[in-house]
Amino acid sequence: MDKSIEILNEWLNGKTGQTLKIEKKENGDTDIVHFELEDLGERPQDNPVDDYLERALLLRGSGRILNAEDESVPLPGDTYEIVLNDLEILDQEENRITLKNDRAEYEVSLESPQA
Repeated sequence: MDKSIEILNEWLNGKTGQTLKIEKKENGDTDIVHFELEDLGERPQDNPVDDYLERALLLRGSGRILNAEDESVPLPGDTYEIVLNDLEILDQEENRITLKNDRAEYEVSLESPQA
């Protein structure tokens, strides 16, 4: 297993049962998801020629995303995918990890408890 994937897997496994804030920057857009991580899985790449179903880390749980109108709406499913192609860890701390792949850049952090 690729070292970056191993690091991300270990980091996320240590955060199960907690709420994560996932900021994804892709094509000039930023999506912010608040995700309650219950479990991790991995989807292998089904077809090496067609990258339609790329190898991905599957975060299982429930979450909400801020839409363009700044409304918090539920994610359409119970998984959040991080594609593993060309995955690189940019920075890692105990409560935050920054990574990028061939499509986007992510900052994943522990959700701060509401005061």
